[in-house]
Amino acid sequence: MKGKNFVAILMFLMMAALCFSSPGYVSAASFPDVSAGHRAYDEIMYLANKKIVGGYSDGAFKPDNFVTRSEAASMIGRALQLKGGYRETEYHDVPKGHFASGYIQDMSNERILAGYGNGYYGVNDKLTREQMASILTRAWTFTETSNLTFTDVGSNSPTYVPINKLATAGVVGGYSNGAFGAKDYIKRADFALMLARVLNPAFRSNPAEPKPIGIAQVTADFLNVRTAPDANASRIGQYPNGTIVNVYTKLSNGWAYVSTNSLKGYVHGAYLKDTDQSTGLKGKIIVVDAGHGDHDPGAIGYGMNEKDLTLITAKHLRDYLEAAGAKVVMTRETDIFHSLEKRVSIANLAGGQAFVSVHVNKFNGDAHGTETYYNGDNSKSAENKKLATYIQKRMINSDLNMRDRGVKEANFYVIKNQYNMPSTLVELGFIDHKEDAAKLASDTWRKKAAYQIHLGIKDYFTNN
Repeated sequence: MKGKNFVAILMFLMMAALCFSSPGYVSAASFPDVSAGHRAYDEIMYLANKKIVGGYSDGAFKPDNFVTRSEAASMIGRALQLKGGYRETEYHDVPKGHFASGYIQDMSNERILAGYGNGYYGVNDKLTREQMASILTRAWTFTETSNLTFTDVGSNSPTYVPINKLATAGVVGGYSNGAFGAKDYIKRADFALMLARVLNPAFRSNPAEPKPIGIAQVTADFLNVRTAPDANASRIGQYPNGTIVNVYTKLSNGWAYVSTNSLKGYVHGAYLKDTDQSTGLKGKIIVVDAGHGDHDPGAIGYGMNEKDLTLITAKHLRDYLEAAGAKVVMTRETDIFHSLEKRVSIANLAGGQAFVSVHVNKFNGDAHGTETYYNGDNSKSAENKKLATYIQKRMINSDLNMRDRGVKEANFYVIKNQYNMPSTLVELGFIDHKEDAAKLASDTWRKKAAYQIHLGIKDYFTNN
């Protein structure tokens, strides 16, 4: 009985420590892990001096820690000078003794950062950069918008407007690759930057138009220019056929932001043609996608996993392409898993000019051979088919000795959703067929296959 009482008391003390202690609000004049040279030093110290942020119990600020919902509630609550304190809340996971209980209830009452609607607040759940943008625009008023865009924030995103407002005001910025990092968890240092800029305009940056990433020619008779990347957005003008435009960014929904000296706005990329007339692979950005990965092995046969074969072959393909002067972006270079959406996003963020996804097949043990797939539904359907055809011809008209299963149309996600570049999916062979599997198991054969794929890609750019 005494032992049980001791355990019960110990568990109570541990829970009390979690609930009643603040994870990050010990006041400090300075933080040992935030030097004067830190990118957010001025903003962090500005907020610390206003007692909006503080350090952990060990005195550190921990700038690279991710911000939780409870931390955001307390920091924003302090900035807004809400009541705060220790109070009963409407949430099962926020007891009165929780360090942020008062601010959590305040934020819920103000409809700035409420719970999930099921009686829980999610105190330890991390916030993403796009979620924080929405929260800040609910807490403070921003009205101005602009043509600033980020490659990972489409016009149909519910956070498009909040992010655009904050970017226009100089409160937030993106990454060097043109993305906002919408789905990335926000770090304490980055949140300090945002919050300080909200409170003090002196910290804000001057938003700049993105630099051109290329030049293109209008192929439509007249191409409508719109205020947003949406066919329903207001039309602000037209480009006649043959107009040469600067291309600033390409969005995942197929739209592009372009300009001439007299007109700038959004147009649909289906009616733009890259004016780069150089042939071959030199300077081309090729995205190579090794199918599957990590917990997703793909097809399995003869002691092999598809995820391993695709990665090995993709790396060989990368080497051949780079030797020919191309810039290669790999969706994965190790045994990791990416969602299909992530693979498409990587290609778009890279500004890819072609996307090739490498896979191996499996069916019934009898089927064998090589086939390539393209998607015929999107705006690049004709180019997709050309790319797939060039690769298939090279694979078959070589010493790989594979049965020709042809060029086929399919709706695989990674090729169906590539609106900004031609794309294809290559099925090298069948992992469950004895002869195909023997070839797939040979690194000499895999290198030959990668070489032929690289030649097919080269053929596409040389003849297109």
